Amino acid sequence: MTLTFHDAVQQLQQACLMFPAFEAAHQRMEANLLLYRRTGVAQNLLVLGESGTGKTTLARWFCRRYPKQQLLERDVLPVLYVSVPAAATIAGTVEAILLQLGDLEPERGTISSKTARAVRIAKACAVEMLLFDEAQHLHDRGRTHSQYFVGDWLKAFIDALALPVVLLGLPRTKALLQVNEQLRRRFAHQMSLAVTSGSPEARCADSQALFVSLAGALPLPLDPRPHGWADLGERLHWATQGRVAYVKQLLVHAYASATERGGDCLCVDDLARAFTESIWQAGVGALNPFDARFEWRPLDRAGEPFQTGNPGASSSRRRA
Repeated sequence: MTLTFHDAVQQLQQACLMFPAFEAAHQRMEANLLLYRRTGVAQNLLVLGESGTGKTTLARWFCRRYPKQQLLERDVLPVLYVSVPAAATIAGTVEAILLQLGDLEPERGTISSKTARAVRIAKACAVEMLLFDEAQHLHDRGRTHSQYFVGDWLKAFIDALALPVVLLGLPRTKALLQVNEQLRRRFAHQMSLAVTSGSPEARCADSQALFVSLAGALPLPLDPRPHGWADLGERLHWATQGRVAYVKQLLVHAYASATERGGDCLCVDDLARAFTESIWQAGVGALNPFDARFEWRPLDRAGEPFQTGNPGASSSRRRA
């Protein structure tokens, strides 16, 4: 691949689109930070979304708006970003916090001493907001009593910081709040980071708009033929469910396909090939949204890329 190809892919990966739910969550985070700066009042927020809907992108993009400042006497870290480790224990979580705060020995000490040290360093670094990404790992920690202990520690840590906190995680994160009532009260404000909502027509239009906007980062135009734009929008919805990560994967592989054949546009055949290569290897023929034989249904059955908790429960909808 050429340098031009890699530059285009890098530009696509860095592209950030303010779709409605993303923008609403961003505005709420900005409002919470501003409220804290002006009044000292700390309001918390829970942001939920399926895998690939842009939670980590939102958190990291927000952090870039408030970068770390290295002063002579100290480091100033307005927004602290922490990715909760898998199967999060209390010790592992506080060590992840200390690591992001620049502590040289995050494993040193007891849980209580490490927690106190994290609070002290956060205040010294003038942290004004804490972002906890992959918050579902707190819920995934063992049985209910283990989840309660982790949640209780988190509640106490948030109270000690007295800062606005944002939890970002998969929808099952909400179950953690059901286990711990005090933690639930602290995250009464909840938002969903869903790209698409409303009627099927609106969802397809949203998927098309998201795709076209991100495709604008690439040097090749998108050609919907032999389909119309509305038809292509529906196919894009079935192929990605409007999830930013899947849209970017699809575009990168479609761009590679078009480049390899020396094409001057991204065509439907490129998208069909990209779907199989980047999203679902078994997605061919009637199971490929860009194939003429596609079944026109959600790909959420057992073993399919968007499998739900009740495989096969979704109804099929065939195109008239």
